[in-house]
Amino acid sequence: MAKKKVGVIGGGIVGTALAYNLSLYDFIDVTLFEKDQIGSGTTAKSAGTVCLFDDSLPHQFWPVRLYGFQTYVNMEKAERGAAGFDKTGTLVVCTDEGVEKYTKTGIALAKSAGYEAEYFTDPGEIRKYFPDINMDCVLGAGWTADDGYFDPTMAANTFAKWTTANGGKVHTYTKVEDMIMSGDRVTGLVTDKGSFDFDVVVDASGPWTRFVSRKVGLELPIWHTKAEVFFLVPPNKKLDYDFPVLKYPRFYARPEGDNIFICKAHLTMDLNDEMHAGVWDPDELQPTGGTDDYFLEFLFSELEECAPNLLNSGLSFSWLGYRAEPPDFMPILGETPIEGYMLAIGCGGNGVIEGPAVGRDMAQYIAYGEESLLLKYLPLSRFEEQFDLSAVGTIQQP
Repeated sequence: MAKKKVGVIGGGIVGTALAYNLSLYDFIDVTLFEKDQIGSGTTAKSAGTVCLFDDSLPHQFWPVRLYGFQTYVNMEKAERGAAGFDKTGTLVVCTDEGVEKYTKTGIALAKSAGYEAEYFTDPGEIRKYFPDINMDCVLGAGWTADDGYFDPTMAANTFAKWTTANGGKVHTYTKVEDMIMSGDRVTGLVTDKGSFDFDVVVDASGPWTRFVSRKVGLELPIWHTKAEVFFLVPPNKKLDYDFPVLKYPRFYARPEGDNIFICKAHLTMDLNDEMHAGVWDPDELQPTGGTDDYFLEFLFSELEECAPNLLNSGLSFSWLGYRAEPPDFMPILGETPIEGYMLAIGCGGNGVIEGPAVGRDMAQYIAYGEESLLLKYLPLSRFEEQFDLSAVGTIQQP
């Protein structure tokens, strides 16, 4: 019996997780294409935080969060350094009753899964983990010592390595230039290194998706938002305490060596604000810099309110990445109107969290046609009434 041939476009955390899961089926022949290195692009410009109970995902997707976290922990156990886990703990600061309620529910979910988590209202307890906090307007904070952050590039490379060990193929520095069509069906890919025939092609190209989908006549409802990251040099060049993963409603931070990695929370982005969102060419991004003064001003204003002692920090360097965001900030998964062309896109700022579950569930669907709850909830069809998906080149408002 001939194997089902599946091509995956994109070697980031989602694409490699998918390729690996597909390689577990002995009747599937999977080939992944990455135009650069594995784990480059958006994956390389990720904080890698997989907090057990922050607001990055609705609680209805708790199993997705838990599976992602456990996948990387187990990856690290199997091979030290495979996921680059730094167990710093996470402090989620609650500044209003809505965030507080959400955090307490998340803490309960984490405890039910066997993790240690606590909610503090006493300023002294909170300052044990973040001494520089300004407690004005802070109701409390959730804390767990069990999580931290991972290195998404390491994890993506591990998935790619495991894919090839299982017989899958990984082509790096190979650019997909066009789709091979037979009527309204995709039957293969044209790359700068030759053509390939496939039964199914899965687009996991992240911020490149809007451009890739145009090759099959689709204009997907994907907007780019700016992941503008600044690396701060703390006062005296080194903090005198262990900096945790720090989550506020409007920004987050984590340690980066002796520096502080700090970024605007992606859920605060306004897709109708030209400063925040648009359709831009990811290939034009600079390796470093390229950031806007607005975002630096925003982050320093947040520090002034939340942690004024850190305002004395210097700026080491910065970089800009693009996140791929659908209008509801949730992924787009599964079938499209074009037969043979599937999507695993739109994870935005949550690709590291969602990648393992997306890869597992998409592989299951491709293998057996079994649609998980994740795929049932997040199809492209949920946008068909709001957007004209056939209006190629037409930028519609989100």
